[in-house]
Amino acid sequence: MADDGRRTDSPTTTRREWLGAVAAGAALGTAGCLNGGSGRSDRETRVPSGVSATVETKYWHDWPTIEADAPPMEYTARAGAALDPVTLEFSTEDDPWMREHAFTVQRAFTDLGVPTTLNNRPLNQLYAQSWTTAGLENMVSMSTHGPDPQRGLDPNPLMMRRHKSSPSNYDNYWHPTLNEILDEQRRLTGDREARKRLVDRAQQIFAQDVGALISLFPDVITAANERKWDGYVSTPGNGPTGDAFQWSEVNLQPAAGDRSFVKGTTISMNSLNLPWAAGGAESKRLTYIYDGLFDASPQLDVIPALATSAEFVDDTTVEMSLRKGVMWHDGKPFTAEDVKFTVDFYSQNSSTSQAPFYEPIDSIEVLDDHAVRFSLKRPDAAFLTQRVVRSAIIPKHRWEDVDSPTQYSPANPIGTGPFEFESWSQSSKFVVSRSDGHWMWDDEWRAEHLGDAAAAGPGIDRVIWVNVGNINALIGGIQSGDIDAIAGRLSSQQAERAARPAGVEKMVADNFAPLDTKLMFSAPLIRDKEFRVALAKAVDKKGFVKQVLQGRATVPPGENFISDIMQWHNPDTHDYTYDVEAARSILERAGYTWDDNGNLQFPNGPAWGAFVERVQNGNCHRRRAALDQRNFATDD
Repeated sequence: MADDGRRTDSPTTTRREWLGAVAAGAALGTAGCLNGGSGRSDRETRVPSGVSATVETKYWHDWPTIEADAPPMEYTARAGAALDPVTLEFSTEDDPWMREHAFTVQRAFTDLGVPTTLNNRPLNQLYAQSWTTAGLENMVSMSTHGPDPQRGLDPNPLMMRRHKSSPSNYDNYWHPTLNEILDEQRRLTGDREARKRLVDRAQQIFAQDVGALISLFPDVITAANERKWDGYVSTPGNGPTGDAFQWSEVNLQPAAGDRSFVKGTTISMNSLNLPWAAGGAESKRLTYIYDGLFDASPQLDVIPALATSAEFVDDTTVEMSLRKGVMWHDGKPFTAEDVKFTVDFYSQNSSTSQAPFYEPIDSIEVLDDHAVRFSLKRPDAAFLTQRVVRSAIIPKHRWEDVDSPTQYSPANPIGTGPFEFESWSQSSKFVVSRSDGHWMWDDEWRAEHLGDAAAAGPGIDRVIWVNVGNINALIGGIQSGDIDAIAGRLSSQQAERAARPAGVEKMVADNFAPLDTKLMFSAPLIRDKEFRVALAKAVDKKGFVKQVLQGRATVPPGENFISDIMQWHNPDTHDYTYDVEAARSILERAGYTWDDNGNLQFPNGPAWGAFVERVQNGNCHRRRAALDQRNFATDD
């Protein structure tokens, strides 16, 4: 087979053998490395004149989004000293194979001689600390980005996290040249080709700089009953049964009499308040009830929803036509006043989930009952992709008297979406029923956007999410027929187990959401580009995909966070390649040493002075040679 990023040239081993080797290596912990090392131990601290003997974790820049005196983690580099343990955090709730991935990253550190500790956190805690703009609590934090449609439509949802002014820049990464490119590309509203060139350059800079470890784009694997239902749509990032897209649910046709589609899940909703959802299950499932101004097709194109057309009149002015004849679920007509109210209400009350939509809007004007004009604070190339698809429009007549929207949980949420609210029992069940007047139920509409995947017929009456305790219960439920599909992701082995009964099928879709292993750039160790490059070369991404995921993922070229299924992908990004011996040589030439037990030690003497120089502002994105530093491996 052709090498498409899913295959590796690693020696053939079984998954169990590969995991055993990884776990054994990682279990060495502070005991040191494989492949030997210099064996040199610098007992005496030697510091060049005028150079501090320590470098602490600190804010190296004046961050516009951070109001704190110090980062939430502590890690100090000391001349000639063995490295303190590095904490790697992850959540097994994120993906069924995340623990094995954590072992793989841990093995990379161990192979370099760096002691580590693993911290398996509940997923809500991992996300909560990730949204703390003061920065990560631990030096390494791994998680898979969500399948929100806007992440597949535009590069900015992932790229602009690397911008200095982004509240999502919680790893404190800032590359001045990249920052300038990000600023320029996001303002190019009328020249897509010029913007694409800048986006390509941004991917190259980030990958060459090792701004994070982008391990893979995991295939979306799940299981569903195909005997009872026809018309599943395999949407990228979401699969055929996830909650981020509704294409399957409006396209499914019952093969028997039952028209209630039951989805099993292990993740419960916390409220019925979509605009102030904090990224939980409600932020996706409630979009079945609400519409945005535009939607995303399975081909990752922007298509009409509540708006039928939009255009930039100038760089900061957008005029938009709205769909006529749309009714709220309570029978009231939808108008431009609802759109204006939504934008103003979100802005005045700081809507949590809707900030990407309303943040660039300075004001909105109603032109007539079905037309609005947006005035933007600045030119925003992503406004008519990412932002309008992210939008959720709420009814003015239901929300205008709400005094405390952050505390509000509507008993009967009203939207214009393809489904209407029916019932909710927290931690048990969520039910929505078909809203017949919605355009997505029109066979011709679906045929236009789904092509051969479109299925004509009566469709379903309702979607029921049933909460179960764990993955084993999910698999048992689909095997027994109590549920029709699994809403979340499965490992390849779990999906194969679920699909043993006749009619249940394993389903696989491509993904645009990467597994992002974030590095805390306030820490001096991470600021040393020599260490980052060595770390990138020490992570066996392809081995993990081949042996653990059975090839069911795409390994990007280098540290590239834009998937090859996106129109913005640049395939020509630097890849440091997996080579542990070369990684250790990089560290040795940079002045790092190993003690007699194989533990990595910070540089000492003149090499310590070189290390301190490399981590300073202006230098932390440059290699040793670019700073005219000598090869310390040749020193006595």
